[in-house]
Amino acid sequence: MIFSFQRFANVRSGRLGVAFVVLSLGIGFADPAIAQGGSIIRAALNEDIRGVDPARQSEGMADPVHMHVVEGLVAYGSNLEVGPVLAESYSVEDGGKTYVFKLRDGVKFHNGETLTSADVKWSWDYLMAEGSVWRCKAVFEGNVKVLAVETPNPLTVVYRLAEPNGSFAYTLARTDCAGTPVFHKSSLKADGSWGSVIGTGPFAAGERKIGEYAEVLRFADYKSPAGEANGRIGRKEAMVDKIRFSVVTDPAARIVGLRSGELDVSSVASQSVDQIRQEAALDVVLSETTVWYALLLNQKDPLLQNKALRQAIASAIDRQAVAQGVTYGLATGTSTPMPRVSRYYSPIANEPLAANPDRTRELLAEAGYDGEPITIIANKSFQSMFDQAIIIQSQLQAAGINVTIETLEWGLQLERYTGGKYQSQSFSYSGRFDPMGAWERIIGPESRKVWKDERAIALLKKGLVATDPDEVRAISDEIYALFIEEAPAVSLFHMTLANGFNKRLEGIKSAPFDTPTLWNVSIK
Repeated sequence: MIFSFQRFANVRSGRLGVAFVVLSLGIGFADPAIAQGGSIIRAALNEDIRGVDPARQSEGMADPVHMHVVEGLVAYGSNLEVGPVLAESYSVEDGGKTYVFKLRDGVKFHNGETLTSADVKWSWDYLMAEGSVWRCKAVFEGNVKVLAVETPNPLTVVYRLAEPNGSFAYTLARTDCAGTPVFHKSSLKADGSWGSVIGTGPFAAGERKIGEYAEVLRFADYKSPAGEANGRIGRKEAMVDKIRFSVVTDPAARIVGLRSGELDVSSVASQSVDQIRQEAALDVVLSETTVWYALLLNQKDPLLQNKALRQAIASAIDRQAVAQGVTYGLATGTSTPMPRVSRYYSPIANEPLAANPDRTRELLAEAGYDGEPITIIANKSFQSMFDQAIIIQSQLQAAGINVTIETLEWGLQLERYTGGKYQSQSFSYSGRFDPMGAWERIIGPESRKVWKDERAIALLKKGLVATDPDEVRAISDEIYALFIEEAPAVSLFHMTLANGFNKRLEGIKSAPFDTPTLWNVSIK
């Protein structure tokens, strides 16, 4: 099976987790191909970048910066499908155990060197080396185990897997892992320690002042992938000389920065969207992400092992009211963890978004419920989770279900989640782009997985191996029907993120990622 990126790869997308690989930003380049001019976009970082070595440090704030500097073989489009970046095409062989990638010819690193398969393998070996804490290392040693990476010629890379896997290319594209980045070996110093990242992206690493800002500079010799711009794939063009990512931790200060013109683009809180839109010079772009909010129902709990009671809880919740209340009207309720932007999203008939009081009463009677207390765990570190719990409590109490909220520190709540020691939790999951990844968040025998149904586990395993999109959709739909029937959790909504920007920018687009891309963005 051959996937040509000139025609767009027709396979499914990979799973992602909760942290991002981190890159050093260095002190700038003297290379004449690195633009040092004056046109600049000023973006806000909610926190400073802390790490410097992708194999030894990981945290979440580097993604807005590193995605402009480094690239992988493949990446995600706005429709959650994989498309070309450093690869031009790939083929799946040996029943899904071998992936052969053909590289684009003539791609340049920021130091002027030409990309070859040896660079891809060197980067892989560095990320997978003993002692590495790269976010995806455990994945490629476990569920998607890679036995070998081979380089039969300068433009061919071969990955050999231990078992067939239908989502390998999409796992390579995971945004939390920097898209499995390829960087030049001279990113390391002579003694083998990490120096400054040398990638292939449209921007190169520039100056960084800890606690203040990190800059990236236009790379004049950048060779863009083919195709229309689409999320993190297709045409990429650095249309300004520099992007400065300034550290602005206070949400109010970010609003002030947008108003004053000191910032051109910044994330903004949901409750600030209307305020920003009233500013003549500003606008907001909204992006429904794959970040999923849910109410978890522990089936091992003596009370909640009663399926009719779990169904009653699901029936009593108005998902649309929860979504609108938590996000100040930005999000829309959903009864499935599959994001709407995915080609595998297929809502069931009469998707149960609104509460159904008559059905709830029938189910409570069937369950023999007699007012026994149910505790929802929540936290205030992530306000959306707490607000969600408050709204759900009100809805369930109105339906005659006795609900209390136990507020914990986030670390303690996460510990209870990981150990499966709770009745119910107001929870959210980081984004997943692969259709089976949407389900893998909750399905499995591990203590942290809320849904341990053997039927669901078997379907998930089948879906992880499948490569045909129609087969994947059918399996996902079967899991979805079982999910509604068993009610191991109540799906609520996918978070919609808002980014405010100065109207002097042209080209800011909506995409289901945590942060906007700033290539193909110009200044009017």
